[in-house]
Amino acid sequence: MKSASLTSMDRVHLKKVTEAMVALPTLPLVASRLLESIADPDSATSEEIGALIALDPALTARTLKLANSEFYGFPRKVGTVDLAVVVLGPDTIRDLVLSAAVFQTLDPTWITLTGLWSHSLACGVAARAMADRCGYRLDAGAFAAGMLHDIGKVALRQTYPERFEAALALVREQGIPMEAAERGVLGSDHAEVGGWLAERWGLPGDLVEAIACHHRPEQARLNPELTSLVHIADWLAGRTGHSWPAEAKPGSVSPFAWECVEAGEIEREALLSDLVPFIQRAVRREQELFQHFRGSQEAGS
Repeated sequence: MKSASLTSMDRVHLKKVTEAMVALPTLPLVASRLLESIADPDSATSEEIGALIALDPALTARTLKLANSEFYGFPRKVGTVDLAVVVLGPDTIRDLVLSAAVFQTLDPTWITLTGLWSHSLACGVAARAMADRCGYRLDAGAFAAGMLHDIGKVALRQTYPERFEAALALVREQGIPMEAAERGVLGSDHAEVGGWLAERWGLPGDLVEAIACHHRPEQARLNPELTSLVHIADWLAGRTGHSWPAEAKPGSVSPFAWECVEAGEIEREALLSDLVPFIQRAVRREQELFQHFRGSQEAGS
């Protein structure tokens, strides 16, 4: 297979083409508002989230269907969005809406996205769990950053499908890291492209940085702690059997990231022995819940 590094002019062209592509799909209003609310925990109450969901009639119907499903088994009829958010939990409904909105906005067909979505979900779950155990103040922000960290892979696949498949082939056949394969074939990598996409969407600066720097946390300036959490969570997702592509081997964690979250060797071992089985259980539950939510979406479409 022939592959060559792109010139600096090619790389500039890639950025322009990618930015032109990502300017077309925009996040639904509700998802954008939910992402904004993450930075302000006081605005992320059940009432506030219910008010945001109520802005979208289709999302309102789907949320009510999920709250009334056998999955939750609530003893009485859930007839209002406010009650549905209470039944589901504000964090749960926010996570479901964000993950569905982002992936369906980028690729409404969901073709070949199942494995990538599972990896992203595992990274979000791991980042939230790490945040909780390390005392990070915004665990919802950690989940969102983890869930969104690989959106650049979707953008690259849409923009340059043949080259992206060539990069995947390099990962499978030669065992090199995905970002290295992308740089060799495309002249950029999914982290950088994901950062451009997040910036075009107007996401909070620390989320943009966490996406753009999740393979190089030492380059983070706005919020190195959040970027380090996502970096470690990305590695943990692979340790729990949720790599994407599946053949990708988890690399090593940056020493900077461990220092940033203030985890020494003893703390690291304790975290890992506890987190790996916890993440595996949590991802299974989230996957089941999301399947119910997607079913509600499709039924309500």
